[in-house]
This record gives sequence, C-alpha cells and structure tokens, in this order.
Amino acid sequence: MRFTVDTQEFNAGISTVIKALSSKTSMAILEGIYIEARENDVLLKCTDLSLQIETVIGATVEEEGKIVLPGRILSEMIRKMPNELTSVNVENKTAYIESGRAKTAIKGESSEDYHDMAKIKNSISFKISHNKLKNMIKQCIFATAQDDTKPILTGVLLEAEGNSVTMVALDGYRLAMRKEYVSQEVEAEKIVIPYKSLLEIGRTVTDGDEELTVNVSKTSINIDMGYTTITSRLLDGDFIKYRNILPENHLTRVRISREELAQSIERVSIISREEKTNLISLNFENDKLLITANSEIGKSNEEIDADIIGNDIKIAFNSKYMTDVLKTLDDDEIYLEMNNNISPCIIRPLDGEKFYYLVLPVRHFSE
Repeated sequence: MRFTVDTQEFNAGISTVIKALSSKTSMAILEGIYIEARENDVLLKCTDLSLQIETVIGATVEEEGKIVLPGRILSEMIRKMPNELTSVNVENKTAYIESGRAKTAIKGESSEDYHDMAKIKNSISFKISHNKLKNMIKQCIFATAQDDTKPILTGVLLEAEGNSVTMVALDGYRLAMRKEYVSQEVEAEKIVIPYKSLLEIGRTVTDGDEELTVNVSKTSINIDMGYTTITSRLLDGDFIKYRNILPENHLTRVRISREELAQSIERVSIISREEKTNLISLNFENDKLLITANSEIGKSNEEIDADIIGNDIKIAFNSKYMTDVLKTLDDDEIYLEMNNNISPCIIRPLDGEKFYYLVLPVRHFSE
C-alpha cells in the first residue's frame, strides 16, 4: 500500500474518526485506526463496536491496500508533521511515514482481524440539514440523566412520524423536547440513542444547510454525511411515556426576554453557587420579575420586566436547570407557563412548537 495525502486533511480525518476509538477493550486491534487506500481516496475508520465513525479523504494512491495502525500514536504523529504532504508506504505490516525530513516507521496489524459493526438492514430513512440536526442535539442532550439508575434515561429518544422528527431527554428534574420538520413523510419509529453517540454526532455535523441522511433500524442508527458516516448501537428498552407528565393547562403565562432572564439568573445565582441546590427565587408580580438568591455568603436580587397574564406567582428553581435551557436557545422572547409553586414550569416559543422544556421547582425557601 502506498499513497500521498494532504497532511491537514489526513489530520482532520484522523481527528474525526478517533472519537470512536476503543480505549478499554480486550481486542487490542480496536485501539487502532483502520486505513484503506483505494483508487483515489483513503478510508479511515474507528469503532468500539457500539459507535463507529468512518471518513474518506482524497489521496494520490500508487498502490491500494489495507492496514490497522495504533490510533493514539498515529494521531499525535500526523498532527505534528512538518510538511504539507505526507506519504505512507506499507510493507510487511509496517507503515513508513514521511513528511518533509520527518520519517517514522510504525508496526501495524492485519486489516483481516479488524472488527466492523454490522451494516444497518431494514431501515427507515429521512433527510435533514446539518444545522437542524446539530441544533436539535445541542438544545436537548443536556437533559439526559448522568447516572445509571434508569439506564434508558442516559439516552435521547428520537421519534419520527409523518413529516416531523422529535428528540426528547429527561433526567427526573427537567425535560427537553426539540422538534423539526422534514421535507418527506417518515415511517413511524421510536429509538433511544446513547448520550456518547449523540454527542459525537453533534460534534461532527456542521452548521451548514446541506442535507444528510439518517438511517434507523431496530438496533442501530446511521448518519450518512457523504464524506463521513457515523453508526451507533441503540439503547434497549422502552423510554418513559413522557407525554403523561406534561401539564395540560396553566394559570400563569409570562412573556419575557430570554437573554435578559438568562443574564439576570446567572448574576444572581453567583451567591447561591456554594449551596448544593443552587436555589433562586422567582417572584412574578405587577409585570415585574424579582429574582433572588440567599446563602450563608449573602443575598442578591435583580428585577426585570415581564408581561404576566394570569395569577402572580412566587416559585423557586435550581438555577442551573433554568440556565441550561436559556443558554441553548436563540429566541429573543419566550413564554414561561406555571400553575403554582410546586408544579413544573414550561418554557415554550412564542410561536409554533419547535421546543418544549419542563423544569421542576424546588420547595420555596423562606426569605
């Protein structure tokens, strides 16, 4: 096998696939990067058998072939190569790598021993733009559970039906739901994607308007971006019937500036950060919102304008749960909907149903 490749493109390709490199495995070969030189490109691939990422980069290929090289060593080496071009020549399972005056020989393993994830079969497919998928992930993934008490909640539910796709995450204290519309009808399907896999998908997709293809089966999801594909196993089990916990009405609706609310909560909550609950009090009254935090260190409060429809209300939250929602959104204004100080607060857009967040309050502290 012999090929020459742009060093920066080689480095970018390795950086993309190495996110799926196995670090703890009884199969040492999975700690390597699969490299296949083809007619006029090079395929790079890594997998831990739960997540697989592969990408293709252009190359001048003099001799086709395959090899598996140590992932971490190769990644660090190519990142530091001095020249614009890097050449790779493989003989007897040893890769001779040159870039400018830098020359290295690395022992590899036979590609025949490499383990691939199974190809997706009997899948449903839909197309969605990179930026839509990226925003869905970003505005939902933070609400996944971080412990294994309920393993299914460590993933994100993906519901596809009709011409809409919805992601849902919840951890027992909050719920995040993001919805996007696609141009074609999608066969109904519900799957749960592991947090790690969805995180890497979100890091890999771009901010552009180009479309990618999502392929879903009963056991796997595949994101096909043309030049790069990501395949992940799904979590087993049924997701919580989350619609049963969504409030059907509200007694108070507040229209408020999202940015002003986010900044005010961040400033006020500095006082409460040392407390485990990060507690802040929100007092909605006379078209004003008074945000207050108390702790042993001191007290902080800030008042902002709010358009209140319905009952005045005083309610308390963990500031982190509110901030996590507010900082992921782009809307200038949002609705907050509440019933009383022990029922959830719902955060919605002014128009449509693009997002829906539920945050549970905490028992109100006495001032």
